[in-house]
Amino acid sequence: MSSSRIDRFLADWPAKVLSLAGAIALFFFYQMNRLEERPLSVPLVVVTNEGFVPASQYPRTIRLVLRGESNAIYAILEDDLKATLDLRSYTSAGTWRVPVRVEKRGSALGIDPLEISVDPSDVAISIEPRVIKQIQVVPSFRGYLEPGFELAGFKLVPAQLEAAGPASVMEKLADAATEPIELTGRSEGFTVKVRLAAKDPLVTFLTADNFEFSAEVKKALVFRSYQDLEIAFAGLKESLVVKTPPPAGSASVASSSAELEAFTPQAGVLEADLSTIERPGVYTVAVVPRFPEGFDVQSWSPMTITITVERASASSRPLVLP
Repeated sequence: MSSSRIDRFLADWPAKVLSLAGAIALFFFYQMNRLEERPLSVPLVVVTNEGFVPASQYPRTIRLVLRGESNAIYAILEDDLKATLDLRSYTSAGTWRVPVRVEKRGSALGIDPLEISVDPSDVAISIEPRVIKQIQVVPSFRGYLEPGFELAGFKLVPAQLEAAGPASVMEKLADAATEPIELTGRSEGFTVKVRLAAKDPLVTFLTADNFEFSAEVKKALVFRSYQDLEIAFAGLKESLVVKTPPPAGSASVASSSAELEAFTPQAGVLEADLSTIERPGVYTVAVVPRFPEGFDVQSWSPMTITITVERASASSRPLVLP
């Protein structure tokens, strides 16, 4: 190259350099203006070691903003970006500020340009020693049984499960509740499959959370006492008569409210069997309750009575049941 050409090339070189820089800046500015933004939320995955786990609440999702060419960023799926909080290197209790790492996978690989901004970019989180223990499973219920019925008993299989979590949470955790078990309209025993209700997100169940619930349903009993009950004599021979008037009796029974409302005590609900008496004399006989089926007699009085039996005259007969 001749010296004249070199001189012309170098002439006004500051202006030429500035012009070239401006052109490059304009090119990148144009390119940047062509890029679009796409907001996206992805789950935050927490990775821990065996000894320590999170002891405070933390965001369950992370907001990402993707910046790139429109057709490229809208082709990225949620599963192609993984947000991770890696706690494996933290081996003592305390509160730490941990950066959120975003890993590109699948269709997010090889896209250029692609900018990813993360909100929040780091998370303050407390960690504590991991504790494992057995806890009870307790049922929860919704609705009411049919009127007049009650839950007499139930069984959950298994009755316990193994749970793990931070020490401060596990110290207070005694049981885990099931999802509500529907009782409405039931009047007999039943068996259903049931799962655990929503739990503390800091607690992990190490065994299955499916359970078999079996319920025993029976009539609800109402207790009632009856006084001044007439004791009836049964089986006394026609040639004999009871000289001694029977005392008034009493009884305490249990039955459903409907049966009790419909029941009116009559002579004979307390009964003395005299069929073994053959001749006049003084006898002590047992008194037994004769309430209708469905009545559970808790107690009655008297349980025995002493009577005097004589020959019957033509004009007198005792209250005798056949």
